Amino acid sequence: MNFWQEVVLAFIQGILEWLPVSSEGFLLLFSVNLFNEPEASAFRLALYFHLGTALAVLAKYWRDYWESITKNRDVLRFLILATISTGIFGIPLYLLLNDFLSSNAMTGMILTLLIGITLLITGTLLKTGKIKATDKISFSERSIKDEIFLGVCQGFAILPGISRSGTTVTYLLLRGYKKEDAFYMSFIISLPAVIGAVLFDLFITQEYSFALNGEFLILILITALVGYLSMGFLLRMARKLSFDLICFILGGITILLVILLSIF
Repeated sequence: MNFWQEVVLAFIQGILEWLPVSSEGFLLLFSVNLFNEPEASAFRLALYFHLGTALAVLAKYWRDYWESITKNRDVLRFLILATISTGIFGIPLYLLLNDFLSSNAMTGMILTLLIGITLLITGTLLKTGKIKATDKISFSERSIKDEIFLGVCQGFAILPGISRSGTTVTYLLLRGYKKEDAFYMSFIISLPAVIGAVLFDLFITQEYSFALNGEFLILILITALVGYLSMGFLLRMARKLSFDLICFILGGITILLVILLSIF
């Protein structure tokens, strides 16, 4: 994959991260099917691109993170519990998926089919959350149980096609949280989770050249800039558009393409 193809991926990540349609799934679809990237390296690349949007979250909510360390220990507890539960649930899934992607059993066709199916699952979750939302509970009224299960939902989103924001926001809406607070909670737990995931990947693979590459640092900055500039607009769009329907359509198209390519 050349640098300009990676720039395209940077824009995709910077825009789609804020929408409940799985930016990771789309990065893999583009990397494998259009740019001919091997499945395992495409998965790792998608993981690292999340550093850019994590920087955008830090730029927007840095005061909240700083206050959680210096005085608001209630928020710090929330971040710690959500991050730990994300790791407990997400790390085994990451290891399983990484081994599967690295094996000969995982082809681009199978990966594309998997993403199509998980997009349909995401659409179902979004539809359910939209129907049953009550919009009553505020961020300050959250329970420890919700903090833990929110992290579990985030860990589940390591699967390509399962939207991190869609899964976490849907869980909170089903629990009765206000929409604004649900989006806020989903956003601020993403930063420590992404940093933890990247550090864990570096520890497991012992491959540091990719993360320290100058071109990669430029790509992360591009992703962060695009993400920061698009965040507010796309959040407003997320509250108006039916992203469950979009996930159903995209998932259906993806599966149909796999069927057609298998036949012909």
